[in-house]
Amino acid sequence: MLDLLGRYLLVLLLTLAIEGGIAWLFGFRTGASQLTMAMINFITNPVLNLLLLVLAFLNVEGTLLLVTTLEILVALVEWGLLVYAFGGPKGPRFALSLAANAASFLVGVLVFWM
Repeated sequence: MLDLLGRYLLVLLLTLAIEGGIAWLFGFRTGASQLTMAMINFITNPVLNLLLLVLAFLNVEGTLLLVTTLEILVALVEWGLLVYAFGGPKGPRFALSLAANAASFLVGVLVFWM
């Protein structure tokens, strides 16, 4: 159980660092905007990981296709939350969500599946 908690915390910290860094590259450099990005990830990351845990309990294999599909859904949810939180044009918020989630997903694949 402790190993699972450590893995979850590592995934969350990596997500916060990577997606916060991508947001910074997109111009979200204030403390408030970085906190907002972190809070969005504090909503979506635990939900995704809990869903993967429940699916594993139900003997559903966590294939790369399944995780990719769920990550796409997370990117869409985060896009909506970014538009809600920051307003502005939807296109740049979508690009931020897509880039941030793609980067954290790729790092996750490299760290946990390679």
